[in-house]
Amino acid sequence: MSKRRAVKIGGLIVLPVVVAAFYFSINPSTSKFVPRCVFLTFTGYKCAGCGCQRALHSLLHGNFLDALAYNAFFVVAIPVIVLYLLNDYTRLIPHKVGEVITHHYTIAALGIIVVLWWVLRNVFGW
Repeated sequence: MSKRRAVKIGGLIVLPVVVAAFYFSINPSTSKFVPRCVFLTFTGYKCAGCGCQRALHSLLHGNFLDALAYNAFFVVAIPVIVLYLLNDYTRLIPHKVGEVITHHYTIAALGIIVVLWWVLRNVFGW
């Protein structure tokens, strides 16, 4: 294994552990150490990612329903995010699966889903 690849895989392991430790110990709802959503601050509307920090904190504390209430899309997207990261940084994903998830139609569909979530959560108050 090349040194560059080892660093990438090491980062893939270390970074999520550090992020998880941070969000486990810091409550984004009450802490001044985490950034607030700029889009929400200026417009009053939620962006597609609003609530992700609070959802992650809730998930790490085993509060699945609270996490869904903060940002259901993020909770459902976590396996997809992990799949993309594994595909980019390891050889654990079969080649055919990698081709499908990186195809331009798949990327376009995911983009459309994100925009729909962004609009619908503001229309229905999710």
